[in-house]
Amino acid sequence: MMELRTERLRLVPLTLEQLRCYVEAPEALELQLGFPVSREIVTEPLRRAIETKISLMERADPAEHRWYTYWLIIVKGREYGAGLAGFKSFPDSQGEAEIGYGIDAAYKDRGYTTEAVKKLIEWGFRDARCRAITAQTRASGTGASHRVLEKVGMRVYDESEEALDWRVAKADSRWP
Repeated sequence: MMELRTERLRLVPLTLEQLRCYVEAPEALELQLGFPVSREIVTEPLRRAIETKISLMERADPAEHRWYTYWLIIVKGREYGAGLAGFKSFPDSQGEAEIGYGIDAAYKDRGYTTEAVKKLIEWGFRDARCRAITAQTRASGTGASHRVLEKVGMRVYDESEEALDWRVAKADSRWP
């Protein structure tokens, strides 16, 4: 099984079946993984996002599934699936891929999300097709998400009353 590692985390790309289990039968996913996963993060918007990911993955080349799926953020030492992060799809015709993420409230403000997002950006930039990573936050959103994006090197490139659009380019950064 492929996984990415940081000092404090393991990031594991969920399979199509594991995504289904996360929303339909999280206890089955926990049995398969051998450790608990956050139930708190499975909000209605996340359910819809997972349904979209499942639909896209069913039609996509399995070799591209890691670009579509969520990666489970596992806290080392606790062996707990504390959050999810992932791309909406593989890079578009401009070489851009949008990233999203979320973590259990009990694990916020510890740097885990920043660590996970940074590692996924590194992974994404290893793909020659990927020239930039983008993200979108609510303009009125919490500062926590904004700080995560700033810490990984993203900058706001567009804004409206509703949203801030963030971007980091491989060429303009410290990425591989």
